[in-house]
Amino acid sequence: MLRVRVLTALVGIPLFLLAILMPGGWLFALAMCLLAGVGQLEFARAYRRANGEGRMAKGEGRRAENETLRLEPNPVLLVWGALLPLLVYAVVGGTPTLQDGLAGASPSIGSAGASPSNDALQLSLLLAFALGCLWELGRAWRCPARATAYNLGLGLFAALYIGWLMAFAVRLRMDLAPTHLWGWQLERGAIELLWLMAMLWLGDSMAYFVGRAIGRHRLAPMLSPAKSWEGTFANFACCLLLGLGGASWLGLPLWQAGLIGAGVGILGQLGDLFESSLKRAIGAKDFGGVLPGHGGVLDRFDSFLFSAPWVWWWLGQ
Repeated sequence: MLRVRVLTALVGIPLFLLAILMPGGWLFALAMCLLAGVGQLEFARAYRRANGEGRMAKGEGRRAENETLRLEPNPVLLVWGALLPLLVYAVVGGTPTLQDGLAGASPSIGSAGASPSNDALQLSLLLAFALGCLWELGRAWRCPARATAYNLGLGLFAALYIGWLMAFAVRLRMDLAPTHLWGWQLERGAIELLWLMAMLWLGDSMAYFVGRAIGRHRLAPMLSPAKSWEGTFANFACCLLLGLGGASWLGLPLWQAGLIGAGVGILGQLGDLFESSLKRAIGAKDFGGVLPGHGGVLDRFDSFLFSAPWVWWWLGQ
C-alpha cells in the first residue's frame, strides 16, 4: 500500500507543481476545474450508490405507479460547482478582498486589462439554481417526488464544498506580482501555493509515519479509526514550523506566518475529519479510486479545501 501511495505521488506531485508554477495561473485554474469536476462526479456517484435502494420518493400517478426516484445530487448544480474555479479565473482579476466573497474582487496585480465583475458569479449562481429547479421540476412532472429539496440541497452543498472552496486556491494563485525564491523568479501566488502544499503534504506524511510508529490514542474512532492524537500533534507541529519558515520566503512577520501555519495545521485536519464524516454517513471507505493508494480527489484534497480559504484570507487581500 505504501509503495502504491509513493508511486502515485511521484507521478501526481510533479504534474501539480507544473500547474502551480506555469506563469499566469491559467493552467492551475484548469487543473482546479478538472479536480473539482472529478470530485463532483465522485460525490454524486457515492451518494447515488448509497441511496440506490431507497424508497423515499415513490410515484403516485398512473404512469409512475411503481417507479421510485433515487436520491441524488442535482446534476446542474454539480456542473456549476465543477466550473467555479475556471469561472473565478475568468471574472476575478488579481487579489480579491474578503468582503467581495463569492461576488467579485479588487483590481488585479500583474493582470493587465482585467475587469472584475461584481455580478458575474452571483448571476452564475442564480442561473445554476434556476436551471437546477427546472431539472427537478422535470423529474417531478414525470413522477411526483418528495426528494426535490434533498436533491437541490445536496447538489448545492457539493458545489460549494468542492468547487467554491477550490476557487479560493485559484484566487490565491492569481497574485501575479513577480518575486524571487532561492534565485528563481516566480509569481507570488505560486510561492504562496507551494508553501500551502508543503505544509499539507509534509504535515500529512508526518502524521502518517508518527501515527504508525507511536500512535496509541485514537483521535476520532467513529470517523477515522486510523488517526491518533500523536499523529495529529505531529501534523500540527510540522505545519507550524513550515509556517514559520514561510516568513522569510514571503517577507511576512513571524507572528503572521506562524498563525497561518497553525491554522493550516488545524483546519487541514478538520477538513480531513469532515470528509470522513461524509463518507461514514453513506458507509463508504473512499469517495473514489482515481488516485491509487490515496482514494479519490476528495480523499486527497480534503485538507486543501479547508486550508486554501484560510491562507487566502491572510495573503490574498
